[in-house]
Amino acid sequence: MMLIAAVIYLLVFLLLIYKLRFFGLLKDEQLTPGQFTAFFLLKSLAIPVFFVVYGQMYGGIEKFDAGIFYSDARALNQLAWLNFKEYLLAMFGLQNDAPGSYFYDHCLIYTQNWDNGKLKDFFYNDNRLVIRLHSVLHFIAFDSYAVHALFNCFLSFTGIFFLYKSFKTFFKGKEILFFMTLCFFPALWFYTGAVLKEGITLFVLGRAVYLLKKTVQRDINAVGLVLLAFLLFISLLLKPYFLCLGLGCFGTFFVIDRSRFIRYKVMFFAFVMSLAFVAVNILFLQLNGQSALNMALGQQRIFSNASKGGIFLQDETRLLRLNNDTGLIFKTPGKNTFTIRKNSPYMYWEHHHQYDTLFCSSNTDTVKQYRLVYRAGEGGSNIPIGLYSKNPFSFVSTSIYYSLFFPMFFNARGLLQVLASFENAMIVLSLLLVCWGLFQKKHKHLLPVTFLFFVVSLCLIVGMTTPNSGAIFRYRSPAVPFLLLSALYYLEPVKMNFFKRKN
Repeated sequence: MMLIAAVIYLLVFLLLIYKLRFFGLLKDEQLTPGQFTAFFLLKSLAIPVFFVVYGQMYGGIEKFDAGIFYSDARALNQLAWLNFKEYLLAMFGLQNDAPGSYFYDHCLIYTQNWDNGKLKDFFYNDNRLVIRLHSVLHFIAFDSYAVHALFNCFLSFTGIFFLYKSFKTFFKGKEILFFMTLCFFPALWFYTGAVLKEGITLFVLGRAVYLLKKTVQRDINAVGLVLLAFLLFISLLLKPYFLCLGLGCFGTFFVIDRSRFIRYKVMFFAFVMSLAFVAVNILFLQLNGQSALNMALGQQRIFSNASKGGIFLQDETRLLRLNNDTGLIFKTPGKNTFTIRKNSPYMYWEHHHQYDTLFCSSNTDTVKQYRLVYRAGEGGSNIPIGLYSKNPFSFVSTSIYYSLFFPMFFNARGLLQVLASFENAMIVLSLLLVCWGLFQKKHKHLLPVTFLFFVVSLCLIVGMTTPNSGAIFRYRSPAVPFLLLSALYYLEPVKMNFFKRKN
């Protein structure tokens, strides 16, 4: 039944795209309804591919975000059938999370990622938006993971379309390649076929960028402004390191590109981004007493410890990590909570200053109860970032290396890293083409420079904070296609010069 539901929904999506351009949403002069239909069908193939890959390589999705978001959304949806008032309160963020409350006893203890949504560390990165959205979808999903993934896939497809609409005037004659680059870039295609943040994030980015462009062009109504304000608010919660950076870069681009008074536009863009970097550092110093680099180092240590695997427990004040040994914890009878065995060592982070990793060599409190956040083995693709974290220059340069160029074929381990090497090879070729194109005088360089700055900045953030190459592929996936688009921007003069040499 669950698979049948997914197939029926897919056929409905394809029919609406082909016959009605999905109620006029996917209307375009260059791309036909048939092309959109074929592209979405090919994009939806990521759903079974993701499920099979995680099943074969990792034993299933249940212990990973793709499965946890789904189970958390299902738990929240069940609350609606038990007490619809409590469900509405949770949907609007008005729930009572305290132990012993109705929400805590009937929903919160059955979730894993919900509580992580309120942890503020390097950037606030809310899980609850995803869980809330999919809890609503669960009413019509027939308890099918594939249906949830299909809706996520369609959201990403829609976001890609709005990005295409925002920039297609700069890619005349190459519109279909532009769309296909965003639609089928390997990692992005793969991760938007699952119940993860990437699909929703891409939708928010695409819709907000298009509205920003309309705002700069003074071609937006009151409804559009309200929607833009809402999307900007969402961007502060959902992957802000990606969305705020992207919207800042692209919004600045639209303003500078449209201006008739700015002569040296690339230099002015660099000046604005430099001011933004200084402002962000001042903000971090005021709010947390640390620079952005030091905060990244603290977050790196947390992720590094998490990448080693273990049992992660949490209460209202701390997140704990024990070795991956179930003999160190005991399940509380009749409850979904755990206590820690006497004399067990663990490390922990207090919620109000998570960048400090603290240690307890021997547990003495065997009564305190904790919720299980997750249990995981050591990551198979960890990166030895501790080797370069003390030297700022080495820290930054190595972060760029691991986030953009690692692995390559000569140091790849396993099939997935070999496949990732092809993706990294595309990155290298794109960078070479962009560097060549920047020396050409036939083009305006503001757009590719904007794309390049966005990609490198995002990958620097990801590389500085993430010590696992598998996680890097996922976190960088919505940004790296813009590097390929920068190369696509210069493709036409390359072709022309090639034929000139032939003649």
